[in-house]
Amino acid sequence: MIIPAPVAFGVFIAAVIVSRILQERALRRLSTEEKGRLVEAFSAYRMFALLPLAAIAGLYFAMSQLDALTTATMLAIYVPLALGFAVVMQVLVYRKLRKLSVDPAYLRVYSGCRLLMLVAFVVLMLGV
Repeated sequence: MIIPAPVAFGVFIAAVIVSRILQERALRRLSTEEKGRLVEAFSAYRMFALLPLAAIAGLYFAMSQLDALTTATMLAIYVPLALGFAVVMQVLVYRKLRKLSVDPAYLRVYSGCRLLMLVAFVVLMLGV
C-alpha cells in the first residue's frame, strides 16, 4: 500500500464528483439534437462495456477470498486489466465522439474528465 487507503478512496470519490459536475455542465451546453445523437450513438457501448466490467468485478471479489500471496498475484493481474479496459474504452469513445463531430469544447471537457478518472483510479489502486 503506497497511499493510505482512506486517502486513496477520498481522492477517488472527489475525482468522481468533480468529473460528474464538469461533464454535466459541458452536456448542458449541447443542443437537444446533439444530446440525442450521443445517447443513440452510445447505446451499444453501454452493453458492450458491461461484460468485461463484470469479469473484472468478479476477479476483484475472488481476490477478497484468497490468501495474501495469491491476492497479491491476482492484484498484479487485476490492476493492468482494469486500467487496460478503461483506456481501451476511452479511446473507442473518444474516436466515436470525434466521428460524430461533437462540439470541440465538450470533447475537451470530456477528455479531461476521463483523464482525471483514470488518474483517480490509479490512486485508488495504489491505496489497496
